[in-house]
Amino acid sequence: MESLQNDIAALRALIEESPTPIGLYTGPEMRIHFANKAMIVGTWGKEASVIGKTLHEALPELDGQPFHQLLQDVYSSGTTYEAKEDLVKLVVDGVLQDYFYNFTYKPLFDKDGIVWAILNTATNVTDLVLARKRADEAEQQLAFSLTAAGIGTWDLDLQHQLVTWDDRVKQLFGFSKDDVVAYDEVLNCMHPDDQLMVDGAVNWALNPQSGGQYNIKFRTIGVEDGQLRWLHCRGKAYFNEEGKAIRFSGIAQDISSQVIADEKAHTAEQLAQLALENIDAGSFLIHLPTNNITYTPLFAKTLTGNDTTGITRNAFIDYVHPDDRQLRQAAYDEAMKTGKLLYEARFVWNDGSVHWAKVLGRYSFENGKPVHFAGIVQDITAEAEARQEQQKLLWLIENSNDFISLSDWSGKLTYLNHAGVRMMDFDSLEGAKRHLAEYVMPAEVERIDQVINPTLLKEGRWEGQVMYRNFKTGEPIPGFATTLLLRDTATGEPVGNASVVRDLRPEIEARKALIDSEEVFRAITTASPAALWMCNDEGGITYVNKVWINWTGRELSAHLGAGWLNSIATEDLEFASNKFKGDFQAQRFHECQFRLKHVDGTTRWVVCTGNPQYSAEGFFKGYIGACVDITEQKQLQQQKDEFIGIASHELKTPVTSIKAYTQVLQAVFQREGDEKKANMLNKMNAQVDRLTSLIGDLLDVTKIQSGRLQFNDDYFDFGALAGELIEDLQRTTTKHQIITELQPGITVYADRDRIGQVITNLITNAIKYSPLADKIIIKTTVEGDELNLCVQDFGIGISADKKDRVFEQFYRVSGDKQHTFPGLGLGLYISSEIIQREGGRIWVNSVVGEGSTFCISLPLHR
Repeated sequence: MESLQNDIAALRALIEESPTPIGLYTGPEMRIHFANKAMIVGTWGKEASVIGKTLHEALPELDGQPFHQLLQDVYSSGTTYEAKEDLVKLVVDGVLQDYFYNFTYKPLFDKDGIVWAILNTATNVTDLVLARKRADEAEQQLAFSLTAAGIGTWDLDLQHQLVTWDDRVKQLFGFSKDDVVAYDEVLNCMHPDDQLMVDGAVNWALNPQSGGQYNIKFRTIGVEDGQLRWLHCRGKAYFNEEGKAIRFSGIAQDISSQVIADEKAHTAEQLAQLALENIDAGSFLIHLPTNNITYTPLFAKTLTGNDTTGITRNAFIDYVHPDDRQLRQAAYDEAMKTGKLLYEARFVWNDGSVHWAKVLGRYSFENGKPVHFAGIVQDITAEAEARQEQQKLLWLIENSNDFISLSDWSGKLTYLNHAGVRMMDFDSLEGAKRHLAEYVMPAEVERIDQVINPTLLKEGRWEGQVMYRNFKTGEPIPGFATTLLLRDTATGEPVGNASVVRDLRPEIEARKALIDSEEVFRAITTASPAALWMCNDEGGITYVNKVWINWTGRELSAHLGAGWLNSIATEDLEFASNKFKGDFQAQRFHECQFRLKHVDGTTRWVVCTGNPQYSAEGFFKGYIGACVDITEQKQLQQQKDEFIGIASHELKTPVTSIKAYTQVLQAVFQREGDEKKANMLNKMNAQVDRLTSLIGDLLDVTKIQSGRLQFNDDYFDFGALAGELIEDLQRTTTKHQIITELQPGITVYADRDRIGQVITNLITNAIKYSPLADKIIIKTTVEGDELNLCVQDFGIGISADKKDRVFEQFYRVSGDKQHTFPGLGLGLYISSEIIQREGGRIWVNSVVGEGSTFCISLPLHR
């Protein structure tokens, strides 16, 4: 029993997976008892939920089709129904579609011989039915097309050498009798000069090596009407497995009118081509429906530079210069209205050169639509370039600031440009066409006749100053004229003059203004309390004023070129010279302080500044600068530095004592448990530390000014130093997180403590000047032969006009509401001096309201 159940299950699984659609319908209502996947999904396009439903419920689209009735007939009669290629309309993917099936409705009987179900099997033959219909339609279409085109068909019986042809082919050969004729008789219908050619072509087509192809044009002479016709025959031979031709058939078409037309066209084309070659023009013909273009080699050469064949129309369009494509399109748009085309455009040849071409064309229309477009092209590069040069010359003449005129040999002007009309104060060009004698002052008329004209006849050219006359006011106008004699190219006789006149009034006024300006300049420089100087684009001094001469006791010539360096104190000479050379090479603002010595031995401190000068074209011309006496400021600075040095040194001892007593008292109160007093002393101790730091800064400044700041340079790990300092300083702030991006293992040669002093100053400044921020970023990078460290804060920032001042003594940055942050303003000054002494650089990048980034750079190798 178990084995039987297994067999049934296997059979059911086999049916379920069968590719043949199978369904089982029970009862007169045709309830779906079973259907495999091929039926449910492949045929019906439904889901498995249709099991248990009636066919009417599962496939409502069958209503109105004969299948319900067929099923009832089978159920009632018990007779099997089979159908071939029946049309079924089914909803698949939501769309009602046509399908063709071979299917069977087979009744199933119970033991009493009563139908209890119908077994439905089906095969989808939709593709087969549709393919056959397409083949039938194609065959009908072919027959229709051949008839419409006047093409006939023929077939050669190779065994019996008989030709079977249709009525059209018989007509082409001049026959009106049998449909079947001997091959030799067909050959006799051909023109004697073509018979061997045709017979050879047939024999070659019957050779397997030819592939069976047959394609030939020949003449026939009608058997009955004696008419000469041109035919175009095409065919194919078919071979068996042994390579023997078993069938040879094809088509024939009358091409007589085409051949005659081609001959006429060829003759006309040769005549047209000859005419075009005589005018160096290339021709073209475009079939507009297909956009196919036929052209001569000269057409291609004119547009591309090469007489290449096989270029498409669109490819030719690509050769049009980009700036001329809109012009070309506008010409074609106009031609569609008028039927005629004419434009001139540039074409870019394959070698990159640009050439001008003139394009002329005409449309031909059929039924109101353009079908062909024919035309010619000519290379007009030389003509266009000459025209362009002429236009440039005319533009230059019309826009020249000089008076330019043409006159005949009698002296009457025939042309005057705009500048001449303005200079002479004429209202129009017509009013300017008068005799030359009216253009000049009366005294000049005789000189023209006695001097200028004879010189022109002898030398062909004259130039010199002439006094012209304002046409309206009579005012004299000084001008410098250049006049050329114009001669007839055939006879050599003089025909006129061409003159160019430069109005000298602006030059005269400018020369006078320059003289006045020089006098004012000398007066200003003489009265100035500052020493003024100028140098050229090679760095040589070209001018110093009287103040500099008085300061040095040397005459002007002694300072020109590099002579000014001889007046600089020996101690400052190298520094001042190098500073000037560096700024000059960089063409940047120059500022330098040095001592200037007089020939009597006295010296004075000066600050010298200079601004680079540039021409209107942007070329560097040198410097203009000034030097100011700062001897008194230097003396005051020295006194201040001495006072700071003494005060800071004297403060250091009592402050040290105060710190010691404070620490002792703090320890006593802590032992006694008086935390309040101990905390107060702790705060006092912090302020003493701050005072000690300020005194240290003042002492460092004093040492810097006196040159006594000591450096103990040695190799050390820069990253390790920065890490230690950052770790200590992180403990001083709970609000800011110090984020680091440090490169390890970088060794530099410098004073470890002094560099640590600089890093500490930069980080504490970042904390101080970003009270509302919560982070500080510190990075080290290696760029070339330098190590860079940058400290970025997100605080108040520094305006661009104050960035360079932060490294000055006692300069402090202000915050919101004019609040100034505490400190003496010495930290960055000291840091700057330390970095410079170590051969490095220090700078700042900042944006107000966004924060600042202070950076230092140290050389990796010293």
